[in-house]
Amino acid sequence: MTATRLTGWKHCGLRLRAWLAAGGVVTALAVAGCATNKPAAPQLPPQPDNTPVKEQQATPQQRAEIHRELAAGYYQRGQMDIALQELATARSFDPSNPKIYDIYGLVYAMLGEEQKARDNFQHALSIAPTDSEIRENWGAFLCGTGHPKESIPEFERVLADPLFKKPEIALINLGKCTAVLGDTAKAEDYLRRAMTVSPGNPVAAYNLALLAYRGGRYGEALAWMRPAVREASPPPEVLHLGMCIARKHGDTDAAQSYQSQLANRYPHSAEAANTGSGACP
Repeated sequence: MTATRLTGWKHCGLRLRAWLAAGGVVTALAVAGCATNKPAAPQLPPQPDNTPVKEQQATPQQRAEIHRELAAGYYQRGQMDIALQELATARSFDPSNPKIYDIYGLVYAMLGEEQKARDNFQHALSIAPTDSEIRENWGAFLCGTGHPKESIPEFERVLADPLFKKPEIALINLGKCTAVLGDTAKAEDYLRRAMTVSPGNPVAAYNLALLAYRGGRYGEALAWMRPAVREASPPPEVLHLGMCIARKHGDTDAAQSYQSQLANRYPHSAEAANTGSGACP
């Protein structure tokens, strides 16, 4: 299960993975499974013969992994209280499993308990300092809690790992957190590299559109919006940005289309309530 990746349209809660909420350039970092994607139901880890292991027949390490996977599923579903219960059970079977503390960090970050989140991420890394998924979550936590400068080397270490399967995640996070620090040229470079390794990536495209919009490059921003809105159900922040770009570009029909989609798909969202003529920066 890849429940612990920090990348989505916005970081849930903090908002961590996949979308940090730092400086507004981060409606794209993310804890997977939060924002617009429907969370996956918790699943037991598959066994070699595809037959579920009965818990009473499993080793302590296997039992810990079963409960860790369940905790990840409940985290994705937003059921933090049950996730914490499963993590406590997992830790009782195998306190040396670093992934347990990684999920603890995610859960506590979501709950706003930053010190507990920090302690658990650091403990996870003390056990597994070369685990890039844990380090990626740690970097997103740092950037999402007001420490973007400290997050940069964490993402760079992740990016340097040839075995990390999703380099676009590190590149997107580097782009967003670099933009928070004010280096928009470098941020755009990271995001363009993300688009190179993951063509059509909607998260990278959204952030490039946002940077172009803020730089007054409205035609370029419109072009970057195309991959961002190819998702079946683009999240409200994407539709709102599309509306703002279309208004600045003078495309009233497109602006009205985005506004109508916001009203129809997300009638109770903050973005839908904020569509007046003065709604855009």
